[in-house]
Parts: sequence; C-alpha cells; structure tokens
Amino acid sequence: MAINFQKEPIGQGIDFFSVIDKRFKTNLISVWLIDKLSEESAPYNSFAMSFISKSSEAYPDIALLNKKLSSLYGANISGTASKAGDNQLMMLGISCVADKYALDNEKLTDESVNILMDCLLKPNIENNGFSQKLFAPIKQELLDDIDSIVNDKRSYALMRSSKIAMKGEPASIRPCGEKKYAQKIDAVTAYSKYEELLKSSEMKIIFVGSEDPSGVKNKISERLSSLDRNYSGKKTSEFSPAKSSPVYETEILDVVQSKMVMTFKCRDVNSHAVRLMTAIYGATPFSKLFMNVREKMSLCYYCAARYDEIKGVLTVDSGVESENIERAKEEILNQLEEMKKGNFTEEEMNNSLLSLVNSAKSINDSSASIASWYLKQDLMGTDYSPEDEIEMLKAVTKEDIIKAANSLTLDTVYVLTNKGDE
Repeated sequence: MAINFQKEPIGQGIDFFSVIDKRFKTNLISVWLIDKLSEESAPYNSFAMSFISKSSEAYPDIALLNKKLSSLYGANISGTASKAGDNQLMMLGISCVADKYALDNEKLTDESVNILMDCLLKPNIENNGFSQKLFAPIKQELLDDIDSIVNDKRSYALMRSSKIAMKGEPASIRPCGEKKYAQKIDAVTAYSKYEELLKSSEMKIIFVGSEDPSGVKNKISERLSSLDRNYSGKKTSEFSPAKSSPVYETEILDVVQSKMVMTFKCRDVNSHAVRLMTAIYGATPFSKLFMNVREKMSLCYYCAARYDEIKGVLTVDSGVESENIERAKEEILNQLEEMKKGNFTEEEMNNSLLSLVNSAKSINDSSASIASWYLKQDLMGTDYSPEDEIEMLKAVTKEDIIKAANSLTLDTVYVLTNKGDE
C-alpha cells in the first residue's frame, strides 16, 4: 500500500516529517536530535535521553509518568541513543492510540504530544541540574550498559574492530561513549550540555500514523519556537578511507570461541549493487560464506557479511575455533575473489534479490521502521521510498555486482581469542 510522505522545515535546522498510512491504529511521534559523535559528548547525550524519557517537571518520577501514560490507553515513551555513520542520534518518542479509537473522544494525540514536549523541554530539574533522585540510578544504568558489551563477545569483537578500522573517525565512537568519560558525568554539567544540544543539534520530528498531522506539527512548532537556537549546521558523514595496507590485530580475552572480524572499505559505487553483492556474498542463509565457509568446509560456527552504506564499510564477522582462523580467513577472501570474477549464478542473484525485496516490503509494517527509514534517507541525502528501493534493487545487473565486489579493499582483520590460543 502506498503511503503519503511529506517533509517541511518548521524552524532553524528543524524539519517535520509526516508519513500517513491509514492501516495504523496508533500514532508515533518521535524527536531526533542529531549531533556529531565525540568521545566527550557521547555519554552525556546518551544519559540525557534516558533521563528525560523517565520524568519531567510535571511528572517528576517514573511512577507518576507511567500512571499518566497508562491513563492514555497505555501510551508509551522511550529515549535512545544510537549512531549512524559519524553522527550520534538521540531519539525521544511517544506512541499512542489514534484519537478515533478513543472511547470518549479523548484527545489522546494532543495529550501525548504535550507529555513528549514537556519531557524534552521541561525536564525534571533541581539546583540547575538533573534531579538527584533519578540521576544516580540512571548514571549507573549507563555505566552498566558500557560494561555489559564485553559479556556479548560477538558484539564486543564488532565494536573493537570498528574502533581499529575507523580509527580517528567519529564513527569509531560508541553511542554510549567510554566509561572514563561516563564516570565524570555530574547532574549540573549533564543538564548544561543537554541545553546546548537542544540549541545546536540538527532536529527531525517524525510523525507516523493514520491521522492528519497538522495539529501535531503546529503544536510542536509552537513549543520549539521558545528555544534559543544556535544551529551548528547539517551533520554529514564521510566514506571511511581504506588504509594503505591491511591492519592485523589480535586481542586476548577469556573466550570459549574465537571471533574474527574482517573489514573491507568500499569506493564510491552504486550502493544498491553493493547491497545485493553483500547479500550474495554473506548476508543470507544461502550466501557463499554460509554455504561454503560454514556448511561445506565447517570452518566457522557463523560467518556473516553486513554493509554500512553510510560509511562504505563491509564487515564479515565469524565465530571460529583458533586452529581454523587462518583457513577461515583465506576462504572468506577466496569467496570474495569468486564474486569479483563473477562466479555466481542467476539463481543466487534472484534469491538474494528476493530477500532484499522482502526486507524492503516489511519496512511499511511498523511505524518505528518507517520512521527509521525516512530518517536514514535524510541522513544520506536521498528521499527514496521503500517502493523506490525495490525498483532500484531490481535494476542492478550482474556487471554492477562484479564492479561492486571489485571496489572492496581489505582494511582490517581483528581476532579475539584466549590465552591458550596465543
């Protein structure tokens, strides 16, 4: 089903997106603050989004806020910090039942927008800082999140390899930041930095629902007009440059299963061709890496490829026994050579295309995925709909895929293993 997408500016560095789809019975309104990633600001921004999603001046603790949300037919508010390319994305969003489904004609969307904007613009403050009642537990949550990544060795290996592959680039920074900076967070400084974020960040307001969004747009525009904006300009990302020669690094940790992450850098080519090439190479259960490296040769417990089109980086991560690391690496490179030579079938192309088409079709199934889709389009300077994406994928030729494979250069090989394997 086709949807109605509109985008318009409503302030300095502030855009309002609306996506109307009559199938939805709920409305999702999300505010995105976009800032360049930095070691110092990342943990502060991450902390702030967690704090403001749990209280406001009007509802100064979690219990009071949740009670109010429950009275609105179970509305839900959340705050997250993530990254896209060289940018940190801070999101505060609220979802609510559309007004036409309210039993007594309550203005659920209007009330939900009020709560959202109060949390954003009138947080729970005391003595020029975030409220101490919530400050300590939320800071501890942040520190625990930072520490927890080492418990998931696959995620840890991907994070460490990213730091090496994109050293010196903002994209190498974790969205929650590093512990040494997070430990320094205090309530007053955190609030001061949050105020600056509201003034200087690029802002995107995204409405996804079945109702007329003009009331939401006008209310948010009015509330944001009180901000003394000092917009610092659109946040962009650059393709990650390939190193002159590959970097190899091994890290020793107490792991049962070794992890290997191979990072390739891509030159500026057709991103749809790279995505289809990645699917054939290693992003599906019938890909070359899965069928050969994992199944046929039994060199890995898992072996998967993913492509970051914002940074032009293709990553292959695998779980492997230490004695198989070199053989697995050689075979991963060998399968890429097969791609470069065009040694893949029309059936492989069609199956991989079908997988990507199904993924694109599923975007319209949820309001959250629709919001993320159009935000990413804006970040990349494009405005494709999921339907446009499907047509562009279908237009990719075998020659395009071969060219995409030949654009890849091995940049980094990171291995996480244990002391016994050293």
